[in-house]
Amino acid sequence: MNSIASGRAAPAPRPSWRAREWPAVPWEGALAIALMLAAWEWASRHSTPMFFPSLAQIAATGAEQLASPEGWTAIAMTYGRIWAYLLVSFVVSFLLGMAVAGNVHIERFLVPLVELKQGIPSLCWILFAILWFQDSETRIAFVVVTSALPAFFYQARDALRGIPRDWIDLVQAMRPTLWQKARILWWPAVLPSLLTVWRINIGNATRVTIMAELLGGITGIGHQLRVSQEMFRMDQTIVWTVVLVAFVILSNQVLSGFERRLLSYRGHDGVRGDA
Repeated sequence: MNSIASGRAAPAPRPSWRAREWPAVPWEGALAIALMLAAWEWASRHSTPMFFPSLAQIAATGAEQLASPEGWTAIAMTYGRIWAYLLVSFVVSFLLGMAVAGNVHIERFLVPLVELKQGIPSLCWILFAILWFQDSETRIAFVVVTSALPAFFYQARDALRGIPRDWIDLVQAMRPTLWQKARILWWPAVLPSLLTVWRINIGNATRVTIMAELLGGITGIGHQLRVSQEMFRMDQTIVWTVVLVAFVILSNQVLSGFERRLLSYRGHDGVRGDA
């Protein structure tokens, strides 16, 4: 009543925290997954278990793998590698992006190298790493860091260059230190773009890490997949694939949590809270 009397419309109620945290799964998506599982179960009853193991067999194998210390060690190794080497790639790429955004000569020097790197498939980098490095961990680190670098680099460069000139002049007028300029100007300006590219690189880094472990590693989920292939264990292959899918989904949830916390000023669905 007070809002009507004052001539202002009452603000629309915002979704609860729980609704924003866990969006409802559309029934169409649930139906698609159910049909896929039904089709798999039908195929398992009309084919050999080597090609299409039953859902019950897959569940039993998954419980067996997750009950063993070796299984959890493989999961921890792969998950840790992806996040750690992505972080290294992000730091290196962000520093290079800052250097390029502020100096045209550095850009002319670095951009051709980055474009050259983009033209080389990830599989070639894995083969290079196998030939260049003896230690398997160094191989995987090299492949993940180099694979994620171009996307981080271009996003950091373009986000820094996209800062409005008025903002730059306003901050410069306050004579900030380098740390204050980074905290007040650069970081808020590039954060949305960097969160987006992190989502992209999570999936890419997962695929590249598994390929590196599969071809040149002796630990991790990729190594377990190679063992499953050598033993013709499709059920184990499916279990490790589900574990990787779960990692990507959980990682995206973590990034969404960071986004809600660090970009809370934008309000729900990217709208500013004071709009």
